[in-house]
Amino acid sequence: MSHAVNADSHTAQDAAPASVSQLLVEQRRAIRQRLLAGASGDEVVTATTDMVDGLIVGRYRTAARTGGEALTTAGFQHCCLVAIGGYGRRELAPYSDIDLMFLFHPDAAKVMPELVKQVLHPLWDSGFQVGHSVRTIQDCVDLGLADLTVRTSMMEARFLAGSADLFQQFHARYVRKVVAHGFDTYLDQKVAERQREYQKFGETVYLLEPNVKKSKGGLRDLHLLQWIGAARFHTATIRELSDRGILSQADYRAIKEAKEFLLRVRSFLHTRAGMAQEILTFDEQVWLATHLGFTDRPHLLAVEQFMQQYYRHTMGLHAALMRFVERCRRRSLWQRVVRWLPSPRIDQYFVVDGEALTVPVELRSQVLDRPASLLTLFDLARSRRLNIDPSLLEDIHRQAETLSAEQFHTPETGRTFLSILAGPGTARTLEAMHRAHLLEKLVPAFSRVRGLMQFNQYHKYTVDEHSLLAVAKAEALAEHTGVLGEVYREIKRKDLLHLALLLHDLGKGHEEDHSEVGKRLAEETAARLGFDERDSRTLVMLVHRHLLMAHTAFRRDPYDEKVLLPFAREVGTPEVLRKLLALTAADIAAVGPDVLTKWKESLLIELYLRAMQEVSGERETADEPQRLARIADDVASQQGADRDLLSDKAWIRSELEQFPLRYVYGTSPRRIAAHLGAIRRLQVGGVVVETEFNAPLGTCEYAVIAHDDLIPGLFSKIAGVMAAGGLQILDAQIVTRKDGVVVDTFQVADPDYQGAPPADRCESIAGTITEVLTGRQAIETLMRRGTRLNMGRSLPAHRQPSEVRIDNETSDRFTILDVFADDRQGLLYIITNAIFQLGLSVHASRISTRLDQVADVFYVTGMDGKKVEEAGRLESIRASILNEIELFLGAHAA
Repeated sequence: MSHAVNADSHTAQDAAPASVSQLLVEQRRAIRQRLLAGASGDEVVTATTDMVDGLIVGRYRTAARTGGEALTTAGFQHCCLVAIGGYGRRELAPYSDIDLMFLFHPDAAKVMPELVKQVLHPLWDSGFQVGHSVRTIQDCVDLGLADLTVRTSMMEARFLAGSADLFQQFHARYVRKVVAHGFDTYLDQKVAERQREYQKFGETVYLLEPNVKKSKGGLRDLHLLQWIGAARFHTATIRELSDRGILSQADYRAIKEAKEFLLRVRSFLHTRAGMAQEILTFDEQVWLATHLGFTDRPHLLAVEQFMQQYYRHTMGLHAALMRFVERCRRRSLWQRVVRWLPSPRIDQYFVVDGEALTVPVELRSQVLDRPASLLTLFDLARSRRLNIDPSLLEDIHRQAETLSAEQFHTPETGRTFLSILAGPGTARTLEAMHRAHLLEKLVPAFSRVRGLMQFNQYHKYTVDEHSLLAVAKAEALAEHTGVLGEVYREIKRKDLLHLALLLHDLGKGHEEDHSEVGKRLAEETAARLGFDERDSRTLVMLVHRHLLMAHTAFRRDPYDEKVLLPFAREVGTPEVLRKLLALTAADIAAVGPDVLTKWKESLLIELYLRAMQEVSGERETADEPQRLARIADDVASQQGADRDLLSDKAWIRSELEQFPLRYVYGTSPRRIAAHLGAIRRLQVGGVVVETEFNAPLGTCEYAVIAHDDLIPGLFSKIAGVMAAGGLQILDAQIVTRKDGVVVDTFQVADPDYQGAPPADRCESIAGTITEVLTGRQAIETLMRRGTRLNMGRSLPAHRQPSEVRIDNETSDRFTILDVFADDRQGLLYIITNAIFQLGLSVHASRISTRLDQVADVFYVTGMDGKKVEEAGRLESIRASILNEIELFLGAHAA
């Protein structure tokens, strides 16, 4: 608890509310100027607190002096004004909440409402918002015992004005009755409360847009440490904890530096926003990086350098908090008794102490100086599912600075490292090694990406956090019930997979492409660990080509031989293919929450199954007529479809021959049966729309069947209807049969519904598609009044540039357009309409949304049905589509 008395040096508070309001504006402006001129975070919060003290204390004394005898007596003898919470600890950012307590003796109860009114109403009238409570000492004790938040806020009580004797009585009694009461329960409750905040505001320090107060590693971690210290040791400051030897000098320095940095950043956020802004957004990061003097380097943006500093401070703060929490946990009687018993010893140095693995203090120097023993410690903790004693981790962290990477490059440490990588428990162990700064001794490139952000709308975490999380996501596949789980469990060398995941993004932050840098890092790592040629080749391939499977599955047609065969040749073997699938799934899952959707899983698995037939030599060798006959039999056996239609296998066979092979092989017999039924019902000049909800994927399929000469620009018009209706297109299969019948199949997500959308929703969308394609409603009119088009969040000011690439090599029949842009409802319509206006026809498409960006692919031909070959025409196509995208996104920019 803090109970320093603020000096009374302010007299301007007797002014009228309008004058108070103007004074507040001027004082905040002056504080902002000091901050911009280089004032420290501590100076800013002190100045802000002094300003607020002046206003509030001045009002209190004025009210007590001029409010009559009863108020004067109460104000100076039976009542005192107390700052609590952040105001109590003198940590006000320019627009922080202000919490006051009017503490009074029961003899003054009758006059308290008038005193509160005299003090606060003029402040409120001036626009100065102050929260308050009115309590007796007994109220404080009762509430402190009953309410965790109140208990904590009053631990930070600071005397402002009034009766100092009354405050001292409160302080002594509150410490005795509340602060000293039930520490163990208080500690558990506050830690659990903080864990809930992590879940809400970010479970990792390495969020890309963190909350500087409440995300992990934010100021609330500092507050928790202070609260625990006050409750356990009755200390008022972290300096006191350090002076008494409770907090190590290293932790004290890390906490002090983090506090200063975070207070300054938070003050900038407040003054820039003119309100209590706590989120460090991308735009704020860019501004702060420039203002704080960071400049772009060829391989590292200024904002990335600034955020590395942010993560270094927050990680240090959070790690210090966790060590302090463990140190403050009291042991039960049984735990204390057990400590006197001989502890189970492993090998020569290691001892099991409850659920922790440690090294006796007298033996630590022998372990800390030997890299092989350090690695053995972590491997034992992994294999026995034990934590490493926090004090030992602290010692390892300090010792790591004195050890060179070369000392870790021995056959013995290499073998132990591979044992750790083999798992289970790999991710947890690697994270502990990273915290202790040991991981970078084995993989030196890891030190460079510590806290390195990826300044884009795709990744949610820093490079090091993403890499460690990717290993965790891979290990989690062991419990997966589908194909991904089966594949992961079949992988023989999981150490190679986990190592590849650890390395795959370590090339980030270089001017050169990160996959090329990663290739060299993989080669160096393989050599250091003594890999043979086969293992080296596997590791290098997985790291160098870690994007291959995602790019192929999400952007190309796996039924195109020119796509499948080169992919299969590059992968080479079934075991490498299994590793590549697991690596790709884990990499995507580690980008951010819910990025690896069931739909993306299905595309990866589709490519995996197709490629496995190639690399295993088990591809069917039957000729096409035999395969078509078998598929026709499968279609005919479907239940619930038109029995007359399905009884005519010759008709089914003739209809299948009208389709391109990629449709026949890539569509389930059940959906083929539904589509054939729709084709039989199709009238000249008409449209049939078939819908089905796919529960496992959580997607809805809209199959639109029409003749290709019905109306120009079919694809773009359907995309427009769906955009106006709020649907998100995940994938589109555009099929034009030999007889001119179009079967366009769209897989969509409907964000308005959890689970299957109601029948009338599907009917409404289908009806609108029919009206637009038959000319009864203009798509332009629908798009103009489409209220759903402006419901997305504003695009960031510092957004990724859009890009259109042309691939004329992959396919013999089609020109492939790759489009990358910030996502926005209606963008797909803009792109496809631009393609239509350019006289191109879309034959297939792959639609992919990556958080806030799209990576859409279109297989197109000219109106003559052939790929576009002329260079000038290709450049015109690229520039025209890019221009339309930029015009559209520019109209929606923040």
